[in-house]
Amino acid sequence: MNKVDTIKGKRILFMTPPFFGYEKIIPNKMRELGAIVDYYDARSITKAFDRALLKVSPNIFSGKTNKYFENMLNEFKGKDYNYILIQNCEMITGEILTKFRKAFPNAKLILYLCDTVKNIKGITKKNNYFDNILSFDLGDTKKYNDMIFRPLFYADCYRQDIKSDNKYKYDLCFIGTIHSDRYKVIKNVKKICDQYKMKCFMHCYLQSDFIYIYYKLTKKEFFNAKKSEFTHEKLSSTDIARIVNDSRVVLDIQHPKQAGLTMRTIEMLGMNKKLITTNKSIKDHEFYNENNILVIDRKNVRIDKSFFNSPYQKNDDDIYNKYSIESWLREILL
Repeated sequence: MNKVDTIKGKRILFMTPPFFGYEKIIPNKMRELGAIVDYYDARSITKAFDRALLKVSPNIFSGKTNKYFENMLNEFKGKDYNYILIQNCEMITGEILTKFRKAFPNAKLILYLCDTVKNIKGITKKNNYFDNILSFDLGDTKKYNDMIFRPLFYADCYRQDIKSDNKYKYDLCFIGTIHSDRYKVIKNVKKICDQYKMKCFMHCYLQSDFIYIYYKLTKKEFFNAKKSEFTHEKLSSTDIARIVNDSRVVLDIQHPKQAGLTMRTIEMLGMNKKLITTNKSIKDHEFYNENNILVIDRKNVRIDKSFFNSPYQKNDDDIYNKYSIESWLREILL
């Protein structure tokens, strides 16, 4: 069967937590490929403080969660879905997944994990509810036989040719949420760039003032941090692409408990952009090229200035296209 038939004309229920606009980008691409798509926020609890409570006491909002997804089932009742695609499935319980099966008996249930299994509490207990499970983490797919390895993707707005004029506004940029030891690594990288007299763009996102105060009280590296170093404003994919295009090199710092490649890493592949990353597992991927990608030790950051000066070496077209959003969707929706 032609691959186009797996998407064109199909009815899809897509559920994901919002993340940097991809909750819109993904269903819009499905529609562009001919699918009929309904989107629903996979989070029944959205406030940062409430989500923190949820990690301490997983059942504290069970009543609210059940009501939230019952409302969703009533809203979409009677629709004959071909696919139900869920990302991460943190707040959707096994009981609710059973109701999905009953309400949409002809749908194939697909789980895509864009976080490491150990970061999603109880996720493996839900495996039996799904027809297919895919993960961005190679290590998890080796550990769990029912998981298929499929890295993330770059959106169409990140598909760009190598910059021809070699003129950049910034030598290095970082755009991302501050968590774990990210701020500490950023400070060390920035110190090196300052020594090289390089210009940096740092968009350090914090969800709220509460998180900033919490980090000030609990993280040593935050004691002297200024509130002006952080922002509560998210950047659109278009703005991110523009800033990255104006940067010679992009910094990626994955969560220390995560081995899968971040979305930012794959976006840089799409933009033909040089990358500095803390993620050693990138060396296991077919697009790894030490000329394009510098792996640093997050605890002992060292960056040779020569990395900034050498030109980007483009990947083969087959590898480049494999990581596009269209290829990602066609591989998942089978």
